[in-house]
Amino acid sequence: MSSEPTVPEDTVGLSINEEEEEEVVEEFDDDDDDDDGIENEDVEDDDDDDEETIEEEEEEEEDMMAILPENVRKRVESLKALNSQRDELYENYLVERAALENKYSFQTRQLYEDRFKVITGTMNSNTTNKPQASDGDGGGEDAQEKSPEDSIIGIPQFWVCAMGHMETVAELVTESDVDCLEFLTDVQCEDFPDGRGFTLKFFFQKEQNTYFSNEVLTKTYEIPNLLLEGEPILQNVTGSVINWLPGKSLTYKTVQKKQRSKKKPNAIRTITKRERVDSFFHFFNPPKMPSMEDLQEEVADAIEEAFDHDYDVAQAFRCHLIPRAVLWFTGEALDEELKGLTANASAGAGAGTIQEEEN
Repeated sequence: MSSEPTVPEDTVGLSINEEEEEEVVEEFDDDDDDDDGIENEDVEDDDDDDEETIEEEEEEEEDMMAILPENVRKRVESLKALNSQRDELYENYLVERAALENKYSFQTRQLYEDRFKVITGTMNSNTTNKPQASDGDGGGEDAQEKSPEDSIIGIPQFWVCAMGHMETVAELVTESDVDCLEFLTDVQCEDFPDGRGFTLKFFFQKEQNTYFSNEVLTKTYEIPNLLLEGEPILQNVTGSVINWLPGKSLTYKTVQKKQRSKKKPNAIRTITKRERVDSFFHFFNPPKMPSMEDLQEEVADAIEEAFDHDYDVAQAFRCHLIPRAVLWFTGEALDEELKGLTANASAGAGAGTIQEEEN
């Protein structure tokens, strides 16, 4: 299970979907000037706080070294030199590990390409030999007729079925999303060459897709400590802007509401608004990180939870669905996961019983 990501406090707002930009402009256009002034002040305050923190740490380090006897101070300096050498060795390790990851990623890429061909029907993977009609009998009607199964190309709904068996992802998919996700032909993950992040790529049928014009949707995570142990630190997260075809958006719906006119109390006017609706495709519009200055605790907790869940979904694709897609499609991976949970629960219950008996 992946560690929950940590979002740095100085993170500036991440990418936002154009649809949301329009809505924000409509609602807060009158306050733009005031908001800009506040945001600039927040950025300056954050910079000042960072500088003060660095200065305090340097002063604390100098004070510590100053109170040490000279001979002890020299020993500490030698330890610091050893630590610097260790840091250099660890940097070399990260470079070599990233190269090793890239090596095996390249080797598995061909397997994933073959998988894509089987799913889309460009590679025939049938292993059964069907009897063919002989030339002498003129090929009777039975030989010429094809069953409905023969007209099926590839493996329909492969990815949407696999996603449906992964709980972390399935809870995001709505009934309206399913029809669109049937056009999903491949999901890939490309790690950065330096191992400091990755990009998820979702490929869709271009001509058949009646929902948006994008052929590929991407989600990129910049994580400097991705190859290190401990909580991943999200430096930046960006997603594709989906070019919805007219009237086909799955993330927002247009509604008309009637309200009384402010100028003419007896007059009724009709206004058109866009309302957000649940959809898997919000995944490509990552959470936006506001300024942490004077941020209420409840709001901060909600933002952290949103980032945690977003990263869990990304890791579900990167570490589970993409490597073992066929087992998630058949449900075998889900069964294995449930068996593992059951076994862990049984082991925990057994340990508790033994402890009670010892007591």
